Amino acid sequence: MKAKSLPQKKIISALAMASSSLLHPSASWAQESASLEEIVVTATRREMKASDIPFNISAISGSEIEDANLVDMQDLMRAMPGITVADGGGRFSENNNVITIRGLNVDPSATDRRFLSDPTVSTYVGNTPVFANFILKDINRVEALRGPQGTLYGSGSLGGTVRFVMNEPDASSFAGRIDSSFGQTEGSDGENFSVHGMINLPLSDDLALRVSGGLIDNAGIVDYVNVYETDANGVPTAAGGDVAHGGPVYSNNRDADTVEIDYVRAGLKWTPSDNFEATLTHMSQEGDYGGRRQTTSAADGWGEYYDEYEIGAVINEPASNSSEFTSLEMTYDVGFATLSSSTSRYERTFEGTSDNTGFFAANGWLFYYGYGYMLRPAIAAERQNSEKAFVQELRLVSNGDRQVEWTLGAFYMDQEASAAQQTRALGFQEWATAVEPEGFGYGYGLYYDPSTNVTFDWTHDRDFKDFALYGELTWHLSDDWSATLGARYFDNEDNVVSQTSFPIWFAFNPVVEDQNKDSDTLLKVNLAWNASESTMVYGTISEGYRRGGTNAAPVRPNPNYPNDPEWDSFESDYALNYELGVKSQGDDYNYTISAFYVDWSDPQVNVATPSGAYYAVANGDSASSKGIETEFNWATSDNVTLFGGYTYVDASLSEDLYLHDASELTDGKSALRATSGAQLPGTARSTFNIGAKYESRLENGLLMVTRVDGYYQTSVENSILNIDPDWAASMSGFDLWFMSMTLVSDNWTASLVANNIFNDRGTVATFKEEYMTSDIANGFYGTGQKDFISNPRTLTLKASYSF
Repeated sequence: MKAKSLPQKKIISALAMASSSLLHPSASWAQESASLEEIVVTATRREMKASDIPFNISAISGSEIEDANLVDMQDLMRAMPGITVADGGGRFSENNNVITIRGLNVDPSATDRRFLSDPTVSTYVGNTPVFANFILKDINRVEALRGPQGTLYGSGSLGGTVRFVMNEPDASSFAGRIDSSFGQTEGSDGENFSVHGMINLPLSDDLALRVSGGLIDNAGIVDYVNVYETDANGVPTAAGGDVAHGGPVYSNNRDADTVEIDYVRAGLKWTPSDNFEATLTHMSQEGDYGGRRQTTSAADGWGEYYDEYEIGAVINEPASNSSEFTSLEMTYDVGFATLSSSTSRYERTFEGTSDNTGFFAANGWLFYYGYGYMLRPAIAAERQNSEKAFVQELRLVSNGDRQVEWTLGAFYMDQEASAAQQTRALGFQEWATAVEPEGFGYGYGLYYDPSTNVTFDWTHDRDFKDFALYGELTWHLSDDWSATLGARYFDNEDNVVSQTSFPIWFAFNPVVEDQNKDSDTLLKVNLAWNASESTMVYGTISEGYRRGGTNAAPVRPNPNYPNDPEWDSFESDYALNYELGVKSQGDDYNYTISAFYVDWSDPQVNVATPSGAYYAVANGDSASSKGIETEFNWATSDNVTLFGGYTYVDASLSEDLYLHDASELTDGKSALRATSGAQLPGTARSTFNIGAKYESRLENGLLMVTRVDGYYQTSVENSILNIDPDWAASMSGFDLWFMSMTLVSDNWTASLVANNIFNDRGTVATFKEEYMTSDIANGFYGTGQKDFISNPRTLTLKASYSF
């Protein structure tokens, strides 16, 4: 193994020895009572303790995020009981919202084609509904709301909502902070480095500016051991310079999956009176990724297996992204209620290259694309996604403790989104020109335009407009009982223009324009009983919704269009959520226990059409999810805080899954893709979270904090397509352990952090050999098979200074 394992072993040994001494402190250390941090949330549009909200919500404060060394969304969601994220590294996470709550997901965990349907969990930054894997720095708290939230949030949601609440400017005092980290990951020859700074500057008694930003530069761990050498134009180099007959020249791109991110946020807050305040915020983040954090467990074309941190791609797979948004949030206390306005614009883009050679090999296409003679097969999929939107949301929330409390809101979004892919047969034009005198050349490779080497060119442009009215009314029937009724009315319109080009000799270049409109009303009812001063029992029935849309895929009756007309559009899907729970909080403990059942109608599946391989969304019949969620925190009398939770989720298809394909119609139904009872992918039936934090004061006055966190999940399914050999697979369960030791003074901290201490290899998804493989008959000795793995053991030194 290439990693600097000896220094890591020494550090781990030192960490273990130090933690042992901490767990058995000397008598001279001053003993202090541990206490629970009280987190106030605004999930219901009012400031409330999480324990007083009558539905299942998790909240984690910014200080806890710092203590746990949580930097990105994947690690954060895993720290919250019962929330699942497919962890595929920085390149994957920047382009895919793969948060799953209560198992509501039917897409393969490995797919990166989730751009035609919305995610099942909505994400908010402040009050802006936007997805971006923003770096978790200078953050106040994160709130995770389980179950549909369409009566509280304008964008609606099917399975839940996650809110990222940032720190705001403060006119009362000047403050600043700078922190940095240095670390190393198992499997890498390089180091990880980050730096972050924040300054809060009062400009007057009622005006303040807060600016924060930083950069992350992480070394890669995955070696692209058999990538082709290329020229300046990306064309594979021929051995011996023989373009007509030479094979590829291989090279090793070591530690390829580098991560480079820079980010900045600026906020300006004006509070001219006790009744009015306005906050203007701008955030931007850019990332560059050298390759996939995925490894190959199958053999290459020579029958040799790859090492632990190696991948079989023959093309480098870089990617980049950019995300930014600007928001203006204003609140005005009109006495009986508070009027709030949130106006925002955001824009995000992604582009990346993927090695699709293994996909062509698995389908037996390489020979027909000329590679049976070229001997340097290289199929690159170049993908671009973008999204921008204007969002306006107005809310009126009643003030004070009244017998009847209410929230009213209006929401409008104008969103433009596009997705595109060009698949190129790299080097074909050069090879065809070289062998043309021998009678080959353009006689082969008839499946693409030889002037560009493009085999497939697809664009999908969407203009989506959504309007909604929503609200809730809570009636306090007595001191102990309250009832809530909620409703959301929506009206949306989806306009799509799609263009698809296949092999040029087909003269097939259809442009399809289509439109989809939808409107409906969603309802929610909740009943809560304060069984005692510290305990609440509640029940909720709520409806969730995800918009339908148009695929704009070319369909019959035109004989040149290969797809059944049912592929033209897809229906909205609905979730009917039932939840029964109990919450309790005392001075030194809190816990939540909830049971849920979700009936999911017409679940949307991101797939490709059976004929023609167009990207599309289809609807299944029905699925369901049921389970138990638990979460607890307990501050013991000996300076130890214990926390954790257990979640059981049984999410499965309720009916057999069929997808449209007229060529396979049998008794009015298309070919079977999955059977009733199939476990929904990506979500483990059981997950455990457990942790402990110990605080003690040293003789020199410094505070020492030792923290240990553990996570375990049982096996998950790779795909809902449980009878499809290309996708059906079970991923074994795994556990991850984290430990840190932090010295805290009045104005500085220093930490030693170990993530994935035992270096357990957690595989969360896979591209199987049946889907992407080798093809030695046509010169492809690499492979497209790859596994999505958890981040290996990483040791980090952190320091911060506040002023």
